[in-house]
Amino acid sequence: MICFFILGSLAHLWLGDAAQKSWLGSNLCFLLGLGLLAWRGSAAGWLMCAVAKAISLLFLRDHLTQSLVLWFIASAGTVFLTLDCRQKNHATENLTLPTSEPSPTIHAFLKVCRAITILVYALAALHKLNRDFFSPEVSCATHGLNQLTMYWNLSIGPLSESVLTALAVLIIAVEAGIALLYLCGLRRVAWWVAVAFHIPLTLTMAPAYAFIMLAGHAAFLRTEDFRDFRAVFTRYAWHIALGSAALTALSLGLHAKIPEVSMIPKELLLWALLLGCTLLLARHGLARRTHAARTHGSRSAERIAWAFILLFAMNGLLPYLGLRFNHTGAMVSNLRIDQGCWNSLIFPESLRITDDYIRIDKAHMHRPGFMPEYETTLLTQLWNGPQILQMRRNWCKPALRPFYMEGTFRNRTFIIEDLCDNQPLPFSGDGILGINLFPDSLRFQRNLLKTCPTTCIH
Repeated sequence: MICFFILGSLAHLWLGDAAQKSWLGSNLCFLLGLGLLAWRGSAAGWLMCAVAKAISLLFLRDHLTQSLVLWFIASAGTVFLTLDCRQKNHATENLTLPTSEPSPTIHAFLKVCRAITILVYALAALHKLNRDFFSPEVSCATHGLNQLTMYWNLSIGPLSESVLTALAVLIIAVEAGIALLYLCGLRRVAWWVAVAFHIPLTLTMAPAYAFIMLAGHAAFLRTEDFRDFRAVFTRYAWHIALGSAALTALSLGLHAKIPEVSMIPKELLLWALLLGCTLLLARHGLARRTHAARTHGSRSAERIAWAFILLFAMNGLLPYLGLRFNHTGAMVSNLRIDQGCWNSLIFPESLRITDDYIRIDKAHMHRPGFMPEYETTLLTQLWNGPQILQMRRNWCKPALRPFYMEGTFRNRTFIIEDLCDNQPLPFSGDGILGINLFPDSLRFQRNLLKTCPTTCIH
């Protein structure tokens, strides 16, 4: 599992978000943690990774759900590997040797990783149960299809509304289906569906997410899975290599240009995994009734595991309380939780505790009409505290002062005569339950228009 966590983390660090200069310290800490994991798989390595992701999430406006998944896995690794070291005076032999039965503490760690994997797909499906995701004109399902056809230079012509609606239903069914397959013990089918599902996402909208999720999928591996995978890749190595190379070449041919440098090995690996999972099912079956031996460990490890699981699940439901949108699995879901645009088909708007989006009704730099494009952006979008702070850092030039702003926050009117004065902002209480310990923690979407419905935001 550690090797897949490292692979996913490196893919994550290759994203444009992580290339920002402000992320340098966090990235170096993360790389040091990954190095320690590769060297010894120690709790110190997990700790460094957890600290790095905490820094980006709390202080660097990290909006990625995958960052929270990495933080949860690394934090759980820190806790359970520390407990394991204390109890048995060894760190990771059960994580690195597939033939070894996990100790009770490591079993609890793997339980957390499995539960997080199931919850990621289940929450993604849940958040898509909204009116706009089923509306072909604005749906992220339609956007994803358009992105894929553009990537492969395909011309499929206009599709009927019923076909596009069926596509939205299919995507929700696949994500919910992956979670259900795991719950039913059909892990090998879940692997095949997950890899097939992630290939088009990797090519278009989520170039790193598949590899981050590989760590969670690997947590479901049993001893017999390692044995059967080894048999498949040993016997069919050339078939898998040639097949994945041919499929990658076909994809590149359709794309008709050289993609971003990391995309080719990523796509090659995913095609190889898909072929490997196909052969695994064809040659060795489902292995549904094979379970890991029951372990008898400390109740404290089980309690800690359930605490991690419940915390992740509760965080995933925060959009419906109005307390958070980012880091909840709601990306590319069309979900709207702001007043006037609430669209969930499952949860009523009455559940929302607060609407923490900032609405700017009047704004100008220097004088009205001096920067019309910026003024239009300010007036037509919803904002949040970290973005206003970033405006102050990026846009406050002497020639643009005063930076006037007037609007509403939590149904209260505010006026800022000059944002560049570095005075306390009227939304200093912009935090969960009004406690704003981390003013640069980005809880809500960027680039979200006030009007609705709005075309898919990614």
